[in-house]
Amino acid sequence: MNSKLRNFAKQKRAIVGLEAAIILIAFVIIAAVFSFMVINQGVFATERGKTVIQEGLKQASTPLAVDGTIFVKTSTDGANVTGLLIPLKAYGVKYVAMWQNTTVVTLKVGANAWANVYKGVNSTLDPTGQNFTALLSAVPTDNSAMLFIQNSNGDETLDSNEKGFLLIKLGSANAATVRAQINIEIRLEKTAPLSLEFTIPESMPKDTWVNV
Repeated sequence: MNSKLRNFAKQKRAIVGLEAAIILIAFVIIAAVFSFMVINQGVFATERGKTVIQEGLKQASTPLAVDGTIFVKTSTDGANVTGLLIPLKAYGVKYVAMWQNTTVVTLKVGANAWANVYKGVNSTLDPTGQNFTALLSAVPTDNSAMLFIQNSNGDETLDSNEKGFLLIKLGSANAATVRAQINIEIRLEKTAPLSLEFTIPESMPKDTWVNV
């Protein structure tokens, strides 16, 4: 009788040990799955945070910079300005897309303002060796702007090894008079705008380009 009881007790202990082992294995599996989920979510959150930070930095800065002197074209009598020239360069990036459908150039001349005067890139006319007046005449309409790219590879992007010249043609009715305030804002897709502000000189020579 005692022998049977001892054998029965041993069997019960074995069953209890097996159950404990199964429960322990189940806990280990659940912990492993939970740990994987936590790590996976952590990696996702880190990558998402990195993307958000990069996007925020991109939107808070502009990849365009003024590369040189801004010029204005005076009228034949020197009383006003009929053209503006802004030299541009890509800054901190390999290239800057200057497509017409993603770029906005806002212009304010004195009391007059235009929401978007940008007409895109003129990829057929290389400004190398060209007179600024010839470039200005290639701008299609009055109160509009066009970009000419020196050393262009033929596309509508401003590469880091290229130089752009943004020319703005003003009609005679909207010519900038002396001491007029000029405000220009160049906004690219998903970036901060490049804002420029300057004043037309009080006295200017006739029919020439004057630096401001």
